[in-house]
Amino acid sequence: MYSTLAIKTNSKQSGRIIGTHQKLDKIAYKIVTKNLKSNVKFPDIKMILNFEGTGGPDGLKRKSPGKDEPMHFIIPNADDGKLFKMIEDHQYNLRKALEKGDEVRAAFEAAWMAHAVTDGLTPAHHFPLVEAQEELMTEKEFFKVFGTPIKGIMRGSNRKETLRNNWLYWGSNGYMSKHIAFEYGVAVTMTALPPRRVMPKITEKEIKNAEIREAFYSALEKITALDMYTRFRHSGWTTDLAFETKDILLPEIIKAIALCWLASIPKRKNEK
Repeated sequence: MYSTLAIKTNSKQSGRIIGTHQKLDKIAYKIVTKNLKSNVKFPDIKMILNFEGTGGPDGLKRKSPGKDEPMHFIIPNADDGKLFKMIEDHQYNLRKALEKGDEVRAAFEAAWMAHAVTDGLTPAHHFPLVEAQEELMTEKEFFKVFGTPIKGIMRGSNRKETLRNNWLYWGSNGYMSKHIAFEYGVAVTMTALPPRRVMPKITEKEIKNAEIREAFYSALEKITALDMYTRFRHSGWTTDLAFETKDILLPEIIKAIALCWLASIPKRKNEK
């Protein structure tokens, strides 16, 4: 979700100044550090943010479009469990890295886990965009410019079909146009708010009993109930959607990231 917004490729500032993912991670990190025990070492936030932006999942899509891309989509009413399995894998690897004291690997896993959680809770990712894209790509090979594959061009079997498919995808009410417009609205809302305005309320019990399945699916249920993306596709950005983004969507995402990170910290044998 705009983790590479306005960031030049390979910029030293990539993932540090601009980007919704980065800002959400920073707030979640504050929650984590406030609740860490003195004997627990969690990777520094600067190191975590190195694996966002061009160093994160969105950057991978630029470097090798269509190859080994993590698909952070989930259809709430028809969940196949693939996205959550990805989050579980990141938890396993993060826990192992923390046990070994491998800060670089821990930072990588923390960043990619947070990215998957954020995308999975973003309403625009609850629409089957991947399936729509595959349907419009009647010619599966990527369109190439000077030999470089360009992702995002819906290639048809002929010129007329290519133009038609791209209009359905990129047109004023196209699948990707709506997806981008929703995420842009979230990004603008996030940019305009101070961190304290979207800081979630988390109880001591939730922190003590942090568990990734509960953290992710509890947030997903609350966000899905709002039906934000369906309403957006019908009426565009409204005042109600803006308030829900500020008061519910962003705090729930931050809370889920923080609890998933806390749930990944290894426990000592005498701890429950």
